[in-house]
Amino acid sequence: MGRFTHHVVMISRRIKAEPAHLRALAPSELPADERGVSDEEVITGLLAGEDWAAEALYDRVHRVVDRTLRRLLRTSEADHEDLVQSAFERIIRTLIERRFRGACSLATWAAAIASRVGIDAFRSGVRTRRLFDADWRLEERAPNQGQSLERQLEARSEMDHLQSILAVMHPEQAETVVLHDLLGHELSEIAVLMGVSVSAAQSRLVRGRKDLLRRVELRGRNGR
Repeated sequence: MGRFTHHVVMISRRIKAEPAHLRALAPSELPADERGVSDEEVITGLLAGEDWAAEALYDRVHRVVDRTLRRLLRTSEADHEDLVQSAFERIIRTLIERRFRGACSLATWAAAIASRVGIDAFRSGVRTRRLFDADWRLEERAPNQGQSLERQLEARSEMDHLQSILAVMHPEQAETVVLHDLLGHELSEIAVLMGVSVSAAQSRLVRGRKDLLRRVELRGRNGR
């Protein structure tokens, strides 16, 4: 069994064994000096095929992976578990293939990869889903107690429109807008993930925002 398959099997067992509510509530990744092991040591352990390294990777990034996917997608727990598994497979593969250059933290790298998994899942259309959880967004912006049903339905409709617009935008521009404006990644982090310069990432963000606003205005004029 190769290193990649070995680590994936180990993490798959952790995902299936740990209830979803515990994954979501687990303590966030600790700083390297508090855990006694650095990101670099975890990666070195993975490359050496060490069991402890796969466990350490899961403990360090599983919360951010779980949280990122829940912010992007509304799915059943079974589908969500599959997406978490897919995210970890990609994370491990990039580490084994030495594509992680240490330009950001391992947690940030994992969050960015989970973002891409979520966006790919949305675009695939395999499952019935929403890109944005309208209920979550409403709770973030204002308490539900003082909000009318009419306004909640209006907000949900707006999110549905935004979802459909992002689906037809240029993929790289749409992904950059989601990573930056929705998930809060810095341009430097997006550049690392997408393999481009910071200026190129900024250009994609500017063009993506302009295209998004143009399409929103066009839908407004058309009454849709």
